[in-house]
Amino acid sequence: MSFHNIQKLSRSIVQSTNYFVDANVWIYSLQGDTSLKPWQQRYSDFFYDIIESSIDPKPKVIIPSLLFSEVLNTWLTNISLPEYKAINGISNTERFSFKRDYRPTPHYRENYEKICDDILSMKDSLTFINDSRIISHPPLYIAPVVDPFDFNDYFYYKICQQFQTDNSLTILTNDSDFQINDIPIITANRHLLNLC
Repeated sequence: MSFHNIQKLSRSIVQSTNYFVDANVWIYSLQGDTSLKPWQQRYSDFFYDIIESSIDPKPKVIIPSLLFSEVLNTWLTNISLPEYKAINGISNTERFSFKRDYRPTPHYRENYEKICDDILSMKDSLTFINDSRIISHPPLYIAPVVDPFDFNDYFYYKICQQFQTDNSLTILTNDSDFQINDIPIITANRHLLNLC
């Protein structure tokens, strides 16, 4: 299988197309520049080049509901919860429940609202999509083997495949699961680049 669809992030420029941006890149981009490693910063820069682009027609980032859920939950569990524990001197050895101890806090609510506000502030550059095009009997995402994907990535792939039937689309990802050759990919992931 050839992978001529995979392009190196450092050689890519934003085009007038739709982009599917994986959850990792969303998280890098929402974190802010000061906390990123240089390779993460390159993804964030490209993401904001899409969001802030003035080319015509304007590029858009598609965002299915599952992706919003994944970004929000990843932020709350991997970024805001550790921050809360550090601020409050809660060690990782202490019993501490995300649902029972963290969700009722103002810190949780503030971070939840922050992510919603941050994403909504980009709404002019986003296209919110649903998964109705991959719902059939049985749904396209129900498959006994989805290697090399995990379920969420396979679900996104199926959505992207269907979206691409009527729209141009490129995937911006740092996830090595996207070993596909039927949709353009922009990445700095060495496992994906080694497929070229």
